[in-house]
Amino acid sequence: MSRRWSVVACGCLVLLCACTFTRKGTLTKLPTGPEIKVTVAVAETSATVKGTDAETGEEFEGVLHAEEVKPDRGMAAPAPPLGGGSVTPGVAPPPMTGARETIQMSGRLEGSKGTSLKCVVQVERTLTLKGSGTCRIADTDDLNPAYRLRF
Repeated sequence: MSRRWSVVACGCLVLLCACTFTRKGTLTKLPTGPEIKVTVAVAETSATVKGTDAETGEEFEGVLHAEEVKPDRGMAAPAPPLGGGSVTPGVAPPPMTGARETIQMSGRLEGSKGTSLKCVVQVERTLTLKGSGTCRIADTDDLNPAYRLRF
């Protein structure tokens, strides 16, 4: 099967099943702090984030929930990825019509050693997913330390 038909077949498969997309990312303490490797599983209205700080051993886990979805029907969707992510049955796929959506998600990441981070992330959803946002220590007015979450 040619590469072109493989892409078409893959697109049709995604349309027929509901999916969760898993991406690798980082949680970095700003301005130049340690980088924590995370895995982000993005579903239709939520994203599950998991990662472990290699320096302290603290394990972070939490769920971000969609607050707002902004469709942008004027943008063309990029070609589907040729690997790098995984697809799991269970949740609706990203738009396939050339549409782009920006989803604002927020929630908490709880650390196994007591750290609690409040996060706000913008997720851009087309045929691929990417997200970026900020996390801060929860339940304080202090803006520092801050972390950047990217995937």
